[in-house]
Amino acid sequence: MSLKSSAFAVVRRFQSETDSIREAREPLVARMTLFALSGLIAILVVISFVAHIDRVVTSAQGKIVTKNELLNVFQALDTSLIKSIDVREGDQVKAGQLLATLDQTFANADVSQYKLQVANLEAQIARDQAELAGRPLKFEASNDPDVLKYQHLQQDYYDQHVAQYKAQINSYDAKVKQYQATIKKLEGDQRSYSERGDIATKVEAMRVELEKKGAGSLLNLYQSQDTRVELARQIENTRNSLTEANQSLESATADAEAFKQQWSSQLSQELVKARGDLDTAKALYDKALKHQDLVRLTAPEDSVVLTMAKVSVGSVLTPGQTLMTLMPVHAPVEAEAHFLTRDIGFLRRDDPCLIKIDAFNYVEHGIAEGKVRWISEGAFTTDENNQPVTPYYKAHCSIDKIGFYGVPENFRLVPGMALTADVKFGRRSLAMYLIGAILRGYNEAMREP
Repeated sequence: MSLKSSAFAVVRRFQSETDSIREAREPLVARMTLFALSGLIAILVVISFVAHIDRVVTSAQGKIVTKNELLNVFQALDTSLIKSIDVREGDQVKAGQLLATLDQTFANADVSQYKLQVANLEAQIARDQAELAGRPLKFEASNDPDVLKYQHLQQDYYDQHVAQYKAQINSYDAKVKQYQATIKKLEGDQRSYSERGDIATKVEAMRVELEKKGAGSLLNLYQSQDTRVELARQIENTRNSLTEANQSLESATADAEAFKQQWSSQLSQELVKARGDLDTAKALYDKALKHQDLVRLTAPEDSVVLTMAKVSVGSVLTPGQTLMTLMPVHAPVEAEAHFLTRDIGFLRRDDPCLIKIDAFNYVEHGIAEGKVRWISEGAFTTDENNQPVTPYYKAHCSIDKIGFYGVPENFRLVPGMALTADVKFGRRSLAMYLIGAILRGYNEAMREP
């Protein structure tokens, strides 16, 4: 043993046990624990920079909805009175099941009115066509009393109209024949007067020769001249009368032709107007029939009644007012999520979305998966009841995969189910998450005025 060791041994005999323990060598376990903790801290620091976690935005609230183009919306075509309501909101209805009945008094009145208009116009068109073609009036066979009534009325009108036309034409024909007879008589008189004029001229010439020879008297000469002048006057009057008669004949013929043209033109105008009115009446009649069919509202397919207007039997629906909305049972649904304005900046279309139904614990029963399909352009400040709320944006997420388990066999997503949507928009390191929180607190702390 060295001198130094001997000295330490002598000194320890005079020291306490505590000093002996303090000066003793550290245990191996203690030294290894320190090294292990230091290594663990180093590893955790490295992992915090290497490991990444998802960045997720969670919706404030949400619900299952249907695609709008798949809904069946029942609205009032015009002012209607509700006669019966046969379903309630939330009921499941079968195809063809009666939903509600509207009062059909107005619809029946419109159908009857436009039906009579169509029958009247069809009979009028048949009459106009028969008159224009100059043929007897014939109607299509019908057993409808309303149609027969208007056919009889138009038949009577046709008979009166044709009789009036024939009477007017006969009047013009009589005038034409009268003028033709007058012209024929005047032409005969003109020929006779011309022949007598020639004879009178010859007689006058003879009287002149006899008077020159002294064989005839001057009185006879004057008488022959007077006869010639009178015949010349009669010839001129006959010529003028003949010209006047020809003009009257032409006028009567023109009047008869003008009457025919005017008659045909009037019939053509009536026919054109009647055809236009008939097209309008048929369109209104078809509309009235459709309206009559719509007084009984039936389900077009198996559906669920989503919404009902706050009306009762006897209420009046205004044009365009929605009575109820139906969703087909097998219609695809999607998730509508509401995101606060501070989170909307991270959302993008096609971002993956995890949908958690509030009715089931997602840890025990799973979730649905989809993608963000649509994001509203503006913020909403009221809820469905028009009550003010914290501003939010709407986002629709498709439901591409349903991963529910441990749920009832007949379970399906029904519109209105509450949900929470988690939208993943990226990743970041664990260190950035921790450092970001520290920096945010550091930058925002101790700045109060």
